[in-house]
Amino acid sequence: MIKHTKILFVIMAGFLASVIISCNAELSEEDTPGYRVIENEKIIEDTACYSIRLQYPSFIADADSVQTLEILNAQIEGFLDTAAHYYWRMPPDSTGQIIEEAGSAGIFTLDNRYTILDTTNRFISLKMETYSYALGAHGFTAIHTYNFDIENGVFLKFDDILDLDDTTRVAKLNALLKENFENPEDCFNDEPTANGSFELFAVEPEYVVFYYEAYELGAYYCGTAIVKVPVKDLREAGLLRKGIGYIFTR
Repeated sequence: MIKHTKILFVIMAGFLASVIISCNAELSEEDTPGYRVIENEKIIEDTACYSIRLQYPSFIADADSVQTLEILNAQIEGFLDTAAHYYWRMPPDSTGQIIEEAGSAGIFTLDNRYTILDTTNRFISLKMETYSYALGAHGFTAIHTYNFDIENGVFLKFDDILDLDDTTRVAKLNALLKENFENPEDCFNDEPTANGSFELFAVEPEYVVFYYEAYELGAYYCGTAIVKVPVKDLREAGLLRKGIGYIFTR
């Protein structure tokens, strides 16, 4: 098998830096995020065996006093460094032998994209979508979210944001999920639910966003279900943790 491998690494900084500033135009100068976002794209291809395309951000502090962003950067880069092995269950260099044995016309594919949902001087919420294909009937898109408290240098868990310490509170949240669930074609046959251990969530300025990967609420072809619950409804239901309001303050 003749291999043609190429590696490309691209960095785009200026545009995303301007986006961060414009998205926070209504914030005071004191509240404006003290960091820039660098967009990275890494492409590693063996045209006969595999294609890896990874888009991901790096957060660069404007002042030496903000050191915690390296924790977020390391988490993102660490995940992507091992993504091929995690999803394919083998290193990229082993894919050629599998393709030959299977007589497959396809190649292994890994494609990561990201969306920054919220950025303030104290908080970053980020979603990554990773599509992987390993010669099966179809590929799969996995969701990862990062909700990072910049000041304290920690990743916020779902239980840090919402108070779901009893069944009554869990029932209130599930009622809000049902109320805000959009299923216009009736593709999904299960209703979304969550409890204190829920993981796939992100934060927008006015919403807490819940993600349910393919197969969780319906058939594969239904894809990922996304439910946005308004922060005001969570607040009125008494579900927001005390002291967490800073991530929703504008």
